[in-house]
Amino acid sequence: MYLMDDRFSTMVAFIEGFCTALEDSPLRGFQDWVCGRILGSRSSVHWAYVIASTKVPDILDGNTPIDLIPHEVEGDLADLTLDLVEEFTNRPAA
Repeated sequence: MYLMDDRFSTMVAFIEGFCTALEDSPLRGFQDWVCGRILGSRSSVHWAYVIASTKVPDILDGNTPIDLIPHEVEGDLADLTLDLVEEFTNRPAA
């Protein structure tokens, strides 16, 4: 995956664009799966914000936009996102 910069929000936009182009099929169910893994339950909060909450807990209160995440945690969030996407796509079929 090639991105124009190392921002978490850029990575999220790339993943969302990829899924939209393929009518969500590559990551269908990812939203609920991520929420279950991180929050322990379903949520209407977008998966990117749920992942970001692991490093920026206040993001779930709605006062921090995803493009204002502190730069020093964006690399960790990108790594976590890639790990979760890989785990999700390689999980056994239900």
